[in-house]
Amino acid sequence: MSSKVESLELKKVCRELRSSINDIVLVWIGRVQADPYLRADDDLTHIQIVDHIPQMLEELCDLLEHGDATNFKDIRASSHHGYRRALEGYTLTELLRELELLRDCVFTFVAETEAGHNLTRTEIISALRNVNEYFGEDIIFVVEHYLRRSESDASIA
Repeated sequence: MSSKVESLELKKVCRELRSSINDIVLVWIGRVQADPYLRADDDLTHIQIVDHIPQMLEELCDLLEHGDATNFKDIRASSHHGYRRALEGYTLTELLRELELLRDCVFTFVAETEAGHNLTRTEIISALRNVNEYFGEDIIFVVEHYLRRSESDASIA
């Protein structure tokens, strides 16, 4: 469950995350393009690769800044991203790998940023749990979408 963010220092980290979205996206794109297991992106333009990633990171920033219990049905950017990737020919494995690379980029950013602030272990664990919960819910959505699509395709055949 989401924990309430109470620290002013943690809110500063949240603001830094929001102001660093473009940098995080660029690092993530480099990792996606360098990953030997991701080939579905080979023919995509830069804009197609980026897709809804900035909006996903904005949603994550909102989550971290407000820290309220989150209703993941209200979070839309991640579901749009998964849907677009399915249309672009990504396999489930490729999409999950791409999301895991993004989660790692965000984890790394938060860990490196917290080193420059006076955060308690509890505060950083709370932030990382929220990051993990966000990506976990996205992964569940993606798997459900792909399973429903497979069932649909099988019933048509």
